[in-house]
Amino acid sequence: MKTVLDGRRASLMLKYNGKEMGTEYLGKYLIDFTYEDATPGDQDSISVTLDDREANWQGTWKPNFGDKLIAEITVVNWDEPGEKAKLPCGSFDVDSIDINGPPDKVIVKALALPIEGAQAKQETRTKAWEKAKLKTIAQDIASRAKLKLLYSASSNPTYERLDQTDQTDFSFLVDKAKAEGIAVKISGGKLVLFDEEEYEKKPAVLDIIKGKSKIISYAFSDSSTTTAYGSCVVTYRPPAPAKKAKKKDKGKAQTTAVASKKTSSKVITGKYSLPKAAGLPVLRINERVETAAEANRLAKNKLREHNKQAGLGSFSLDGDIRLASGITVNVKGYGRFDGKYIIVSATHRIGSNAAYTTDIKIRKVLGW
Repeated sequence: MKTVLDGRRASLMLKYNGKEMGTEYLGKYLIDFTYEDATPGDQDSISVTLDDREANWQGTWKPNFGDKLIAEITVVNWDEPGEKAKLPCGSFDVDSIDINGPPDKVIVKALALPIEGAQAKQETRTKAWEKAKLKTIAQDIASRAKLKLLYSASSNPTYERLDQTDQTDFSFLVDKAKAEGIAVKISGGKLVLFDEEEYEKKPAVLDIIKGKSKIISYAFSDSSTTTAYGSCVVTYRPPAPAKKAKKKDKGKAQTTAVASKKTSSKVITGKYSLPKAAGLPVLRINERVETAAEANRLAKNKLREHNKQAGLGSFSLDGDIRLASGITVNVKGYGRFDGKYIIVSATHRIGSNAAYTTDIKIRKVLGW
């Protein structure tokens, strides 16, 4: 797996159930390795494709679901002489095994979610949460999924009541966190919650410059269907309180609550507008909220969620271990598409000839 005359090289370290696959073995049998630093709402994963000409992976080495894979990418003399740096990809549980050929090869895919905690993404649950904070809910779900919790957000909203109805733990948490402007993903044995607005404000890690950076390909998109909204209005009319009806039972009057078919005259509203909202479309949301403060918060976060689609792009680059989901970069030399972007996902790949590339999907930071 060692390359090129100037000593510039990338290498892969893999441990399978604690046993390291040597560089000699990987140099001979590795076809492709991919590490997916996933988008919010998903989990990190890796995929390893190996030459299985001797049918070892079909016989005595046959992997089992839940086997542990640890991966790490090392670069030497990559950007400058004498430099050595590593990208720990994390620990993963084997989730699928595929064999095909000829020639025979095995593809092993592994996920960041431990197999013993897979019910967090597979089993639906019904549960009522009362007077609970978002972090408390996340901790409960993380514990059931056999994950550690990393809560990296300054806000921690409290709910009088939340109903999880026939939803998996993970989808329920993703939905509630998204409404608060907080992203959720599974990475490195952790359930991670982070505020994307806070991450957008962090300094850019590097500049991607047309004609200077090691760019293999790029793409940007813009269309009228992704036009940014200027404001968001949230409206919710709660149901009317239950009426009390009296009925007689053996001469005694009893009072029973009867659900009203009417809605309340009270309307809860919230709004968030951009400084230069004039002439831009209005996003209107009808969703249950308990207070005006919650409605205002939801209006801002719904506006952010929709406006994220108005500035998307992607790059395929020479491998760069600095590129990861959640960091920011400056894009220069592309005219109207120039600006500061946040990385939505990063895919690191090493092939049989040790060529190392990184593909990133990006979106423009909103700045508010």
